[in-house]
Amino acid sequence: SPEVPGIARLGPDPLADTFDRDTFAGIVGGARRQIKGALRDQSLIAGIGNAYSDEILHVAKMSPFKRTADLDEDDITRLYTALRTTLKDAVERTGGVEAGKLKSEKRSGMRVHGRAGEACPVCGDTILEVSFSDSSLQYCPTCQTGGKPLADRRLSKFLK
Repeated sequence: SPEVPGIARLGPDPLADTFDRDTFAGIVGGARRQIKGALRDQSLIAGIGNAYSDEILHVAKMSPFKRTADLDEDDITRLYTALRTTLKDAVERTGGVEAGKLKSEKRSGMRVHGRAGEACPVCGDTILEVSFSDSSLQYCPTCQTGGKPLADRRLSKFLK
């Protein structure tokens, strides 16, 4: 059968029974980039987009800019657990939801994604945003970056 373009390059389904911690460790260990980008890369792991990568990193209490090369065994375990629980919760929450309501249902369950300026549900700090040319990410500085705001790439080019 002819290959459908794009489908052949999809990584494994992160909710499959075969997607265990060791599988995940092998994928992120070989990625060599920032963890946010690795989680979003559909050729590495299928189905995690911008929103859920923000959520997974918040649950794991990890900076989106942390390098995959710098992940230790505890980081990998924390990330893997966060990935599985976040995605399973999302599937349960949206089960049986009409397609037209999926977006609002997805948003209602988000802890940080799309909530810049709001209070973190875990610690109460203000959720911050970093903008890029084609997307943005949201995170909690207290939970994820030791209280330090991340540089906003889009803004900084105007300040130079």
